[in-house]
Amino acid sequence: MAVNNKWNTGARALVLSGDLGDGHRQAARALAEACSAGTVPWVEAETVDFLRRIHPNLHPFVRYGFLKGVEKAPGVYGYLYKKTRASQSLSLPFRCLLGMGLQRLAALVNEKQPDVIICTFPLAAAAVSLLKSRTGLRTPLVTVITDHTDHSLWLNPHTDLYLVGSESVSAALRQRGIPATSLCVTGIPVRSCFSEASESDREALKRRLGLNPELPLVMVMGGGCGLLSEETRALIRSSVLRRHVQLTLICGSNDAARFRLEKELDKNPTPNIRITGFVDNIHEWMAAADLLVTKPGGLTTSEAATAGLPMLLYKPIPGQEEDNASVLEKAGIAVIASKERKLRDQLLELVENRAALSAMRAKARQFRSNRPAEQAWDAIMKLQPADQLNRETRQTLAVREAQAGT
Repeated sequence: MAVNNKWNTGARALVLSGDLGDGHRQAARALAEACSAGTVPWVEAETVDFLRRIHPNLHPFVRYGFLKGVEKAPGVYGYLYKKTRASQSLSLPFRCLLGMGLQRLAALVNEKQPDVIICTFPLAAAAVSLLKSRTGLRTPLVTVITDHTDHSLWLNPHTDLYLVGSESVSAALRQRGIPATSLCVTGIPVRSCFSEASESDREALKRRLGLNPELPLVMVMGGGCGLLSEETRALIRSSVLRRHVQLTLICGSNDAARFRLEKELDKNPTPNIRITGFVDNIHEWMAAADLLVTKPGGLTTSEAATAGLPMLLYKPIPGQEEDNASVLEKAGIAVIASKERKLRDQLLELVENRAALSAMRAKARQFRSNRPAEQAWDAIMKLQPADQLNRETRQTLAVREAQAGT
């Protein structure tokens, strides 16, 4: 790894994520784990949830509103996404709330004294950019784009480096005027355990997970927030599926959905169907699975691609999920489920087509990035780190901290 000499004595990285969906948080986790696992031993990385820390009172309302909006009014979400994709004019109202938490952000930076700030959450990147503009903060800002596509919300004037998942995203950002020197294609950061697990024997993994090695394993995920649709839930009632596949539904943090599914399964229990919330060994489940039915979030699909797992993408939300789905289908590693046919029928058709699954696995190995978290740190290490905040900046932050009453 090429390292700037100024990083050799140790450095502090502040990684700002968010929990509007699980992808931003998992990308931050992948970067931090690369440090703690010894890949980048000279960097101490600390992750902070931006909304929870900077907007603690607004956070529950923003999160609830976002998740309910995506679930109940995806068309409205898609409209806003498309309207703000190329132009920041409609993004500006969203950015207005950033100024409300600027004092808290200044206090956080003053407390942590990071040598680099890394954002896997777009609102965090915008807030840090605004802080740099108003205070003269010299700490490098790195933005990690966690989708397979571009959007104006990720782009900010005081960003020193953008880490992107593919050459197509890099090209799109260059067309927007981002200089090539500020771009690096690393792949979306995923934990190394996904690539390591992909080398394991699938039948042996199934046995270790208490599964039948003779039956195909289908995983169903609704994203880290457990957005499982009614048709997805209906899969557990299918007698055909019960005979031909093993089904594991992962509900994430959606305890209500998990309870409803468990109640449904209790009516007609079978060992071939499992229902769970978050699992710590998701990499093993992906490596053991034959097919993943999922929403096309950038991070989940990158983890699946790294694990060599074919995907059936269910009802992409208008916006980045549709864009992600299009990229993955063109790459040959996923199929977008048709709205005109039952999900059950499409799932069975794909599972029974061994040649298609094998081809998708091969395409996934071509699509995935090699050690993306390590590549990300390699790019970050080439930045010129801020030795310290200069005296004027420290004074400015101290004043803002005092004004905030902290």
